[in-house]
Amino acid sequence: MSTELSFPPFDNVRLATLSDLPRIAMVAAAGFYHSPTFQFQRPYYADFPDDTLSSYWTEYQSAIRNPADVVLVAEDVWDPDEGLGVYGALRGSSMYKFGSSPTADKVIVGVCSINLKPGSWRIGRFQTGNHVDSPTPATPFSTQNRDQCAMSLELYGAATAPAKAKYLAGRMRLSTLAVHPAYWRRGHATRLVSWCIRLADKDDVPVGISAAPMGAAVAAKAGFEEQETVRIKRSTAQESVSQFGVPNVGDVELWVAIRQPSRSPSDTSTTCSDSPTGESL
Repeated sequence: MSTELSFPPFDNVRLATLSDLPRIAMVAAAGFYHSPTFQFQRPYYADFPDDTLSSYWTEYQSAIRNPADVVLVAEDVWDPDEGLGVYGALRGSSMYKFGSSPTADKVIVGVCSINLKPGSWRIGRFQTGNHVDSPTPATPFSTQNRDQCAMSLELYGAATAPAKAKYLAGRMRLSTLAVHPAYWRRGHATRLVSWCIRLADKDDVPVGISAAPMGAAVAAKAGFEEQETVRIKRSTAQESVSQFGVPNVGDVELWVAIRQPSRSPSDTSTTCSDSPTGESL
């Protein structure tokens, strides 16, 4: 059996290419903006939207090239009014045009990344073909992370690390999931999650996720079962970072879950999606 035949069918999703990076960065920023985690970790997003875009650009560029990762994208017919669904600072970014000017009728509207299980025979099997050989667009700006708060990142990491180590270490993992707000509730998040769990089912391995509440809704429908929910209370977070001028963004939650492999074909519906984003960092 060829390597290609050992993959789940690419039904309305495909492997990301390096040339997709401008669009992927824009979709990630637009989608993750609606997660409390984004608001907590990137409180200065309105002042430094180029930093937000360039950081996602760098993150997904590394994942596409990483032999132990898989990056998938979902596409849809371009909506010329999609900018109305993007927060103002992003739409006004000088980098925004790189991801908002389509060259075809269909555009990327969703993205997810998958960490393969350590030692998986699939490691390196996705880094072939044009998705790694295609030209890499030059990033218009360097990643300076001025949109982020170091204290918030430290607090978030310390709070979530124990649950991640307990339940996700050594497992295949659905690590990020985002859909552009203009294309929500069209099934794109569900299709991306479905491909991930079909891959896990083929290899008969569990797959884990750590997601914000919006992504948790999609994952739960796909058979992920909660192991723990980590909560960073608003009062605790605000007390820790208020001296740095970080705005109060409310409670932050991380839903940690695992889906056990199924020996029957995955039957996750691809017709609807109630939940568009699920950033886990």
